[in-house]
Amino acid sequence: MQSIKDFYRELADGRLMLAFQPVVWLADSSRVLYHEGLLRRIDAQGGDTYPLAHLEKQALIRELDRNVVLCVIACLHRDDRLRLGCNISARSAVIDSFWLEIIEALREAPSVAARLVIEITESAAPPSIEAASEFVRCLRGLGCRVAIDDFGAGVGTLEFIRQTRPDIVKIDKGYIQRARGEANSAQTLGHLVQLCKTLAPCVIVEGLESIADQELASDCGGEWGQGYLFGRPHVDRLGQRCQVSRMAQESCTSDQA
Repeated sequence: MQSIKDFYRELADGRLMLAFQPVVWLADSSRVLYHEGLLRRIDAQGGDTYPLAHLEKQALIRELDRNVVLCVIACLHRDDRLRLGCNISARSAVIDSFWLEIIEALREAPSVAARLVIEITESAAPPSIEAASEFVRCLRGLGCRVAIDDFGAGVGTLEFIRQTRPDIVKIDKGYIQRARGEANSAQTLGHLVQLCKTLAPCVIVEGLESIADQELASDCGGEWGQGYLFGRPHVDRLGQRCQVSRMAQESCTSDQA
């Protein structure tokens, strides 16, 4: 796995891109809710191994999250037809000086905020549920939508979702993978979809790779889906490449593994 120092050097050198993947309506996949931006190296299309878990543990993920969000906002400014989303760590879900520039940019451009989805991942716990709730309220007050990503795979809790009241819950791909060959797992996915519908107005089933997956997700009550069936993440999907550049010089390039 890449070191944190090397990772942030790549970010500073402009060698990281966002590859975009669509989120679609299962009944008609030509209807796209938004495109999610996923981190890739400039010379790679496939999945890369990044030190994100270490960045979260050492509280160094926030600069990356900030830069990615600013990059997506710039894309939205360039094309008013786009609706885009991007991931941030739950560790970043707190309103402080790191977010002031972004908050001001969104306040000054409500049409941009209305087309932005911030996906909070469950791989780490937020600083506190209260701070995360304030963060979600602030973004929603600006007009953004907020999603809980990979629900069911991480450290997130129902209490966190209940208090933050996100616009979107994305069910982790592991549920559709297990449901493919197990009746009990298919029932579990169906129950989870129904539960998530009580927590958020929009529920997305992740990891759909075949028509059979699409039909299974629909049979389980799913309405929106994401996965290779509808398109792999691609850096040229928007017609113009979205290069992530480092917006601030912090101490993240110190010699940490």
